[in-house]
Amino acid sequence: MDHGQTHGIDHQPTSGRFTHLFDAAFATGTLTTIATGGALLGLGWRDGETGRVFRLAGRALLERFGVASASAPLTSVALGYAHHLVVATAWGTMLALLVLPLRGMARIVAALLVTVGYAWLSLTVVPTPWRIGFAVTSNVPGVVTIGVALAIALLGGVWLSAGERHG
Repeated sequence: MDHGQTHGIDHQPTSGRFTHLFDAAFATGTLTTIATGGALLGLGWRDGETGRVFRLAGRALLERFGVASASAPLTSVALGYAHHLVVATAWGTMLALLVLPLRGMARIVAALLVTVGYAWLSLTVVPTPWRIGFAVTSNVPGVVTIGVALAIALLGGVWLSAGERHG
């Protein structure tokens, strides 16, 4: 019995294809969170405090709401980490939705182009709290670090998605 495929043609309903695309994009978003989180930990480690980037982001967020961040240092780290989970997953998912529908080399080229586009936008247009690692990405070196991690995550998502379709 053929269950949806005839002569290599996928007859999956449109909603099923969208669900598969969104699942793959969300998995890539999660991979983005992991890759960029590792880069942010590395930046903190270089400065002698692995949680530094998350602490700085949490402090900035707390201060936006009028909370003295010095009175809640662990809350700052937790809030900064939670912010990273949301923002990096959202960006990774959105960018993956642009890349994953493509096939072959177009996917790889698109992954690299959207990474460069994200890096440029984060330096010029994207509001500070909406950037991945916003505590350290106000300059080119910080954006390049996040951009490399983002590109690796998007390319990893392409590879995972391709493996799922053919596996």
